Parts: sequence; C-alpha cells; structure tokens
Amino acid sequence: MIPIRSLTFKSKFFNSIFFDFVVRPLTGILIFSFFLVGCIDPVSPEFDYEDGLIFIEGFASSNAGSSYVGINESVTEFGVRGLEFITGASVHVENQDTGRTVSFFESEDAYLSPQDFKVVPGERWKLIVVMPNGTIYESEPEIVLTPVPITDVSIDYDPELEFRPSANRFIPGHKISVSFDDPSNSENNYYWSYRSFENLDYCIRCNEGIYREGGCVPYDLSGRLYRYFDYICETECWSIRYPESVNIFDDTFSNGKTVTGLEVGSLPLYTKENMVVEVQQFSLTPAAHKYYKVLKDIVDNASGFNAPPPAALIGNLYNADDSQEIVLGRFTAAASSIVNVYVERELINEAAIATRQPPAVSLEPTIGSPYPPPATNLAPCEESRYRTAIEPEGWQ
Repeated sequence: MIPIRSLTFKSKFFNSIFFDFVVRPLTGILIFSFFLVGCIDPVSPEFDYEDGLIFIEGFASSNAGSSYVGINESVTEFGVRGLEFITGASVHVENQDTGRTVSFFESEDAYLSPQDFKVVPGERWKLIVVMPNGTIYESEPEIVLTPVPITDVSIDYDPELEFRPSANRFIPGHKISVSFDDPSNSENNYYWSYRSFENLDYCIRCNEGIYREGGCVPYDLSGRLYRYFDYICETECWSIRYPESVNIFDDTFSNGKTVTGLEVGSLPLYTKENMVVEVQQFSLTPAAHKYYKVLKDIVDNASGFNAPPPAALIGNLYNADDSQEIVLGRFTAAASSIVNVYVERELINEAAIATRQPPAVSLEPTIGSPYPPPATNLAPCEESRYRTAIEPEGWQ
C-alpha cells in the first residue's frame, strides 16, 4: 500500500513504501466495502469484501526521484483476495499555485516520477489519475510542510531483531533510531521511511531460459542442476529495499523538546552485503498523519502489509464524476530531512535470511556454449523503484 516496491502493499513499494515510501509501493492484500463517507479523513468501517475496488497510493517527496503512485484493483483469484496493478493509466501531479504539471511513467508495479522531480516546502500539489477506461480520480490539494532536521541517526545490530511466526524464530537485523529537536511553535507530525542500497550479484535471472536481446528467452535447461542462468550487471548496480512497517509520531507529549534515540524502523538481515541506509524524516499534515495512523493500526494488527487488513482505508481521493464512489488510499506531498549512513555487515556471525547461490555456478558458459549465440554473462542495470545504477550518497 504505501511504496512504501514501495508502501505498495507488498513492501516491495509498501517495501515502500513507504510504501517512500512506501516497499514496494502498496501492492498486497486488502479487504474493503462500500460506505458513504467523506473524502478527507480516513475511516475504519465494518465491511465485506468486494472485487473491483480501486486503491491508489501516491507520495510526492522532496527527495528527487523517489515520488511514486501505485494504482491497484481488488481481485479474487483462485479463492485468494489481493490487489492487481492497473497498467495503462495516465498519472500526473499538478502544482496548485503555478499550474505546472509533471507526468509519471509506468514501471513494474508503480508509476514513477522523473529523476529530477521533487516538491518544495510551501508548495501545494494534487494528484490526477486518468484510468484506461477514462475514469478520472483526483486528490484534495496537499501542502508541503517544512521538515524538521534530523540531528543524529544510529543503526544498531540486533541478533534477535524481531520474531517471525513464519520462520518460528527470531531473525537478525538492524534497528534505526533518530534524534531531533521538536519545534515548540507548531503541531508537528512525523513519518519515517528509509531506502537501503546493496550491491547486486546479478541483474537478471532467467528461469528455464537464457538472456538474449534484452529479455529472457525460454530454453530447455532440464540437463542442468540449476534450471536457470544469472547475468551479472554490466555496471555497478544497487538493489533498493523499503520499510516493512509504518512508523509515525506526533509531538503531543514532546512539543518543543529534544527527542533522543527514538526507534523508527528495522532492517531485517536479508543479506550480509554492506549497505547505505537513507533515513527520511517527513513532516506530515494532520490529515496525512491521521491516515497513516489508521494504516499503522491495520499493519500492526494484521501482522504486516501482506495480511488482509480489518478495515477500509479511505484518504483524500475521489472520483471526479461520481462523488459516491469510494476510492481507497491517499495522495501525500511531504518534505523530509535526510541522513545517509554506511553500514558494514561483513563481520556479522548470524546467517542472513535470504539464501544466495554463488553466481559462478549459475552463469551461462561463454566458451563452447551449447546455447544459441551470442553467449553472454552480462545484463544491464535497469533503473526502477527497486534498483539503480546511480551510486547512493555515502557509498564506500
């Protein structure tokens, strides 16, 4: 749901994304129903599942190139409820003061902004989505607030970071904590996201096939122990991960005080590759904070982004031609304070969560290859929400 590959409700977007966010941008499993409600505040009514509900999750960020919009439809396939990414939509954001519009482009399971796009505090933006069938969805205008600077970030390793019921054990990883000085002259609402960057071993894996002319071509690999080939990145390439949880805070009990060592995220040890962690501290409007509080309750109570949430999630979106249609999700425009931290993980003793096959055993032979030419071991690093050839700030 959010990006977050992002919050996409798959933590691939909702893995944030936030998900920025959000995580992948919100791709996952939601259950909803139709209720006549306002389009501004999130609500949590009782509901019954329905196919065909539209879920839109958009985030315009002050961090260049990290804005996204996820558009999904609720579906049931083989008895399983979930979300299906909608392709072919026209997506753009509009500056309400200048009239400037910025178009987003389709990429995997989200629509992404140009690499140089970012919002600035004081601006007002709205989202406009034209669906393939011509239906138009819009958001209420969002004002971008001035972010509160992060004064310190710590990323601490914990061999028992959290308990995973699916594995029936505690998994290792890192805790992210921040410190900041909360301003005393205003109500402040915070949202934290991160992006972690790790070097990739390979850029493309072709299962039951070989890489030719920019894509995987089916080929009989029944004679091989490993029924796939991996193709090494032609250039330096980094995979990007997003949060698997929603982390928010308000200054009701800390107005004007210094907040020290507040835990705002966790990074499971999927690999032991060294990484750069880009920590983002967003300042949210009260309406956006309300929405993410509902989202946090859903995720926390349903054991993660990929579990069926117990309530409809309604934000600031509406059908421009049908005021009674319920549109799930939200468009948020927010600025952040950013700190990048390089984390060395080579000396960690605990095993990583993800198993990795040494690339050498899965490379296509380039000399005396029995496969159609041209034989190759290389593939390009294609830019996406979850991958980049642009070296992250702070990389060593």
